[in-house]
Amino acid sequence: MNMHIDVHRAAALLLALLLLIPSCAAMAEKILFEDENGQVILDDDGGMVFIPVATATPEDESRFVLNEDDVAALVFITPAPTQAPEQTPSPGEITGLIAKYDLLTPIPGTPEPMAAPEKTLQYGDSGDHVYAAQAMLTDLGYYHGKISGNYLEGTQSAVRRFQKHNSMRETGKLDAATWLVLFSTAAVARDGTTPYATPSPVPVITPTPEPTPFVYARKAEYGDSGEIVAALQTRLAELGFYEAKVSGGFYKVTRNAVRAFQAHNGLSVDGVAGRDTQELLFSPSARSADEAPLPSPTPKPAQYKLMVDVANQITRAYTYDENGEYTILVREMICSTGTRKNPTPLGTTIMPSKRARWGYFPTWDSHAQYLTRIDSANAFHSVLYSAADETTLSVKSYEDLGSPASHGCVRLYVQDAKWIYDNCKAGTIITVYEGEYDPEYTMTLRRPLNSYTLREGSLPSATPVPEYSRENWPSKYRTLYRGRSGEDVYMLQVRLAELGYYNGTITGGYYGGTIKAVEAFQRDHGLTVDGAAGQQTQSLLFSSAVDPSPAPAAEAAQEPQAETSAAPQPTAEPTPTPLPTRQPTPAAPIADSVG
Repeated sequence: MNMHIDVHRAAALLLALLLLIPSCAAMAEKILFEDENGQVILDDDGGMVFIPVATATPEDESRFVLNEDDVAALVFITPAPTQAPEQTPSPGEITGLIAKYDLLTPIPGTPEPMAAPEKTLQYGDSGDHVYAAQAMLTDLGYYHGKISGNYLEGTQSAVRRFQKHNSMRETGKLDAATWLVLFSTAAVARDGTTPYATPSPVPVITPTPEPTPFVYARKAEYGDSGEIVAALQTRLAELGFYEAKVSGGFYKVTRNAVRAFQAHNGLSVDGVAGRDTQELLFSPSARSADEAPLPSPTPKPAQYKLMVDVANQITRAYTYDENGEYTILVREMICSTGTRKNPTPLGTTIMPSKRARWGYFPTWDSHAQYLTRIDSANAFHSVLYSAADETTLSVKSYEDLGSPASHGCVRLYVQDAKWIYDNCKAGTIITVYEGEYDPEYTMTLRRPLNSYTLREGSLPSATPVPEYSRENWPSKYRTLYRGRSGEDVYMLQVRLAELGYYNGTITGGYYGGTIKAVEAFQRDHGLTVDGAAGQQTQSLLFSSAVDPSPAPAAEAAQEPQAETSAAPQPTAEPTPTPLPTRQPTPAAPIADSVG
C-alpha cells in the first residue's frame, strides 16, 4: 500500500526521525544527506531528492511517494561522502599550484597565514587551523556558521563549495593543496570575485591639505599691517600677482598686486582689499595671472551722495531709489564748514580715493580723525585735537559745530566722520550748496559732550509735541532768548508762524530764525527790537489784538432797480490786506539741555 506524504509532513517526519537514530541503528538504512545547494539526497544512489519546505512547489509533491517499508527504514544521518583515496600532492603538483595561484603573494592588509597543517583536516577535527580556515571561508562567503574551531557539517560543506568554485576536487577536506589556495590572493570568493588579489600598483599621491575656511574680518588697505595683510600677500603670490617678500605691510607693491588681481578677476579696481575682493581671492574661483581674465564689470553707481548745506551747516547722505535717483535720506550730520575768509567751495566734486585715519594740519598744528577727501585742498574730518590722541580734543571746535568755523574743510562729530570714512568710497558725488536758512533745525542735530571722557553723547530724545490752541497759550512767562528751549519756545514759534513772521522748522529751540522773527514782530508793533521775547512781547504776541483781520463779507445780492439816474456813490476805502497766514509744520521740541 502506497501513501502520499506532502512536503510539510515529510519535513516533520525527518525531524522526528533524527531523534530515533540510536534505536534505529539495526534497521536497514536509507542514507539522507545535504548536498552543496542545500538539497537532501534520499537513498545512497541519489535517486530521490527532498526539496526544502521553503522552496517546495506543488509539482514537487509527486516526487515524494514512499512505501511503508521505506518510511520505517528512513534515518537521517551525517552524510558520508564517497571516500576518495588519500593523495599527497607531489612536489611538482605543489609547484604547479604555487605558480597557478600565486600562492607566495601575501594577502594585502591581512596577517600572514599560519603554516599549513601537518595532516589533512576533515570532519571531526578541531583546533587553531580549523578556526583560521573557518574565518577565511567566512570572509570569502562560503561559511555562515559560528567560528568555533570545530570541523563539522557546516565547515565540511563550506570547504566543498570552495573547492568547486576554485576548480578543485570536491572532497570536503582541507588538504595541503586546498589550504594553499584558500590562503592565496587567487582564492575565488562565493560571488566570483578575488578580493585578495594584489591590485595594480597605484601611485601614492600626497593629499592636498584642505584650506582653512575663509572668514572675513576687516578690509585691508594702504598703510595697514599685520596677519591679514600677510595672508593677502601669500595668496596673491600663489596666484602670481605678488612677487615681493611677505612682509605683512600693505604698501605700494601690495596695493598694485591687489589692483592687478581685481582687474584680472572682473572686480572694481580700487587697490583696497574689501569684503568682495577678499572673498573671491580666498575662494577656488579666483583666477590666477596665468588664466584668461574676466571682463570688467559694469560700473555701479556710488552707494551714497553727500550734500553739504553751508547755510545751515548740515551734511546729508542720500542713497539711490529704484530709479537710480539719490532721494532716500540716510543720515543727517551737523558740521562746521569754512568761514567767509576761508569758505568751503560751492559746487559738485567727485570724491578721490585718498583718506587717512589721522590727519595733521601743520599750518595750524592740529590733528583730526577719519579724513576723507572732498578735493585736493579740503576734506571731511572729525573735530580737532592738539595731538593724535583722543584725550586731546579741542572743546572749542566741538562747540563750534553748527556754525562756520573751518578753513574750508567740513568738520564733523567723530562718529559721523567715521561713517563717511567707512561707507563713502572713491567716486562718491559731493555737492556743496547754500540752502534755505533754518538754524533751529540745525541745532536739533547737536550732541552733548561728556566733559570727563571727551566723547560725544547721543542725540537728545524727542519730547511730546505740545498741543497748540488759544486756551493752551502760556499763562506764565519767562524771557526767551538764544539757546533757550522747551514748550514755551515751541508755542512762540507756532504763534509767530501763524502771524507770518517765522518760516523755519518748529523745533522748540530758540536760535537765529526765531530771533529774526521776534525782531520783525517787535519792529511792526512798536516794541523794543532786541530779538528776546520778554513778557511784554509775549503778552502782545498771544493777544487777540494782533490776530489777522477777517476777510470782508460778500455784499448781499441787490434787487434790480428801475433804471433811474442815481447819484454817484463815493468809492469805499480799500480794506487793508491781512497779514499772511502760514500753517506751521510742527516738529518735536528740543530738550532744555540742548542749546
